[in-house]
Amino acid sequence: MVRDKHHHGSLILEGAGYDRRTEGHAVVGEPHGATRRLTGSDRPVEVVTLDDRETEPAALVPQFASVLAHGHDTLFVVPDVDALAAVVEVLDRPYCVAAEDEDRCRTFYDGPDRIPLANGHYALAPAGDLVWRERDPPEAEDGDRTGSDRKQVVLEDGTEVLARFDDVDALACPPADAFPLSYKRGGDKAFHVYDRWGSELGRFGTIKAMRGHGFEPVAMPLVPEHVFDDGSLVTSWAVVADGAGTVHTADGTCEVREA
Repeated sequence: MVRDKHHHGSLILEGAGYDRRTEGHAVVGEPHGATRRLTGSDRPVEVVTLDDRETEPAALVPQFASVLAHGHDTLFVVPDVDALAAVVEVLDRPYCVAAEDEDRCRTFYDGPDRIPLANGHYALAPAGDLVWRERDPPEAEDGDRTGSDRKQVVLEDGTEVLARFDDVDALACPPADAFPLSYKRGGDKAFHVYDRWGSELGRFGTIKAMRGHGFEPVAMPLVPEHVFDDGSLVTSWAVVADGAGTVHTADGTCEVREA
């Protein structure tokens, strides 16, 4: 008999005293007075069972946001202890970003989406170690900050800044010349690559071929305030490895025996 995908998560909810129900393909636990709550709120808890690919930030963070948007907290069930460590690292401080420095400037994970430009193209960059980071805005000669006090966001390859924006909101629909390169799919089904000034540099049959020639589509960064609309990034999650009883949260761990 094939075991249900959410079997272990369902057993953990039962062991913690949640009343279980199904909503479509999801298993949801409803807390009551005797429940040993796995998250820091009184919201229902939905089981989300992940495979190895789904533990990557580009898949994990949007999945978390989707569950929160439906009014549920999340119990993630992951394949093994290595996956558990990776998921907790993403969800725990600094909460769904890769890093945050002492000036509260964040380094973002790449998301699953590409960046559309105002002219209908998509952002492209020379292949490299592309990273999205926040930076404090520059200071004027008199020492005062110029313009907005919001942090700038930059796309870096090592120490080289490839694109710079006044704040994360400016990523919504950047102008065509915001990035050093861009691409679009033409009527011939090929991917056409352009420089900042609109001159065509080449055309490729596939994204893989484009990458093989040193061109990398730029991922939209996962900015928490853009991804999450509801729920708490701090208290709305718990993680357990498949077959284990140790549930990990932002507050530590607890042991749950299967009922």
